Amino acid sequence: MPTGATIISGALNGLQSMLIDKGLEPLALGRQNGVPGDAWENATCEIPLQAFVKIYEQGAAMLGQPGVGWQSGPMLDLADLGELGDALLTAATVGSALRTFERYIRFIQSETDLQLSVEDGVATLSYRILNPDIWPRRQDAEFTLSVLIELIRRGTGPDWQPDLICLEHTAARPLSSWAGTAGSLYLFDCETNALSFPETVLSMPMSPEDCGRHRHALASLGRALADKARNRSLTARTRTAIYEGLGTGTADQETVARRLGLSRRSLHRHLTEEGIRFSALLDDCRYRIARHALIDTPHSLAQIACELDYSDQTAFERAFKRRTGLTPKQFRQAFAAWRD
Repeated sequence: MPTGATIISGALNGLQSMLIDKGLEPLALGRQNGVPGDAWENATCEIPLQAFVKIYEQGAAMLGQPGVGWQSGPMLDLADLGELGDALLTAATVGSALRTFERYIRFIQSETDLQLSVEDGVATLSYRILNPDIWPRRQDAEFTLSVLIELIRRGTGPDWQPDLICLEHTAARPLSSWAGTAGSLYLFDCETNALSFPETVLSMPMSPEDCGRHRHALASLGRALADKARNRSLTARTRTAIYEGLGTGTADQETVARRLGLSRRSLHRHLTEEGIRFSALLDDCRYRIARHALIDTPHSLAQIACELDYSDQTAFERAFKRRTGLTPKQFRQAFAAWRD
């Protein structure tokens, strides 16, 4: 059983089909990344999220198709998502389906943030893997956004497209290759992956109403997530909550404790029992995100400081130098020189 972030193996089905069609062997690719052979046949098998991301990146390279993630998303059968798939398929409206996905995505993929927000008549659906050490993840981002688009199209029709598509990675291929989204505006090198569209889309009917079946699926999902939470250490759950809160001003100990259903004092006591302090976890999460941003993104130092909830760029620079002995600028330059 994987101990870190996981995803169910059914998410590999689209890539598997594309590899087989080209005469390539999915099992060998899986073995290289520590994925058991039965994961390709059992859609509910949990596999490491890190391995899933690597398999998709390597699969795209093997196929010579940088758009594999985007192309394979529509191949996902929602029925392979178990209780979550059942809940999505029985949701009465697009909004209900997306709210269900937002709340229960961790049933199929852990250490992941999916949020639906509405402001001034515009709905925004954002997605990201919280662990910054899982990178590159271009294919995963495109796969997930294309899955979400197909879900929305169950209510809007097959020709629907979002107004705006934001991606955290850089552009790697012509926009003409993005099938089914002609006319959408694309932005790259963003803080997260997101789709934006009119709020009215949320009220569009998606399937014949089956409230009883939908409620039953939600109840099962709630119990399953509670079981998953009990099997994770408080340190791991706190780290995830910090990643969720950074950049929004909600990664402080008081807010994180409330998110975990604890008082600040109880969080401090239980973390101490596990041999860790909250401040040490916060510092480590900030460092991991900063390192990723400096190496893998063009974000300015001021932008990174904001993403990490530092009071200003100077505070970020001081904290980073205490950790590494280098200023963020020196670290970025040193890594760029080593990579060249």
